[in-house]
Amino acid sequence: MVVSVMVRIQRRLVKKRYYGKSQYEYIVYSLNIPKEFHEAIQPFLNKSLDVDAQTEYDKLTITLTLKRENSRRKSVS
Repeated sequence: MVVSVMVRIQRRLVKKRYYGKSQYEYIVYSLNIPKEFHEAIQPFLNKSLDVDAQTEYDKLTITLTLKRENSRRKSVS
């Protein structure tokens, strides 16, 4: 089943102050997930994800995949 809903990408400017003197600014983009997709994203919550974004004409495709854990783990002695 394909569900089509409208979303907007939000942009906000974050300002960080260091030692009360200098200020560092950077832009953060966010995308709210509509309620229709909340059940689909549950398995991905609190997990590390790889992000890939591709544009084609007037289409933006953002792909999130589970990050593979490193196969070489440190042994605890």
